[in-house]
Amino acid sequence: MILESVRWMSLGIGLMGISIILIGALRGAWEYFAEYHTKRYPHVRATLGSHLILGLDFLVGKDIIDTILLDKKDEFWLDLAGLFTVVIIRIILTYFLSKELKDLGKDNI
Repeated sequence: MILESVRWMSLGIGLMGISIILIGALRGAWEYFAEYHTKRYPHVRATLGSHLILGLDFLVGKDIIDTILLDKKDEFWLDLAGLFTVVIIRIILTYFLSKELKDLGKDNI
């Protein structure tokens, strides 16, 4: 019962992360086409980047739950290595996205 609840919670967290990324992509596309003539691309990149960072944070949480709490005894170390790789890649992406968003903020002041 508890394990099933954790699985549903993990699925919900993953869907929230995916939803946030999709909403950001749709908002970014909308702003891009709505403001195409103004050339406000930094604003569009900031919108998309902030949604990507938040969505990736949710997906990292889902991966942690899946690997640690829902471990499959035989594949635990393989799953842990995969989680480690994914988390490192997402940390690097988040770092560079955050840096770019800060730079965009400075340029718009």
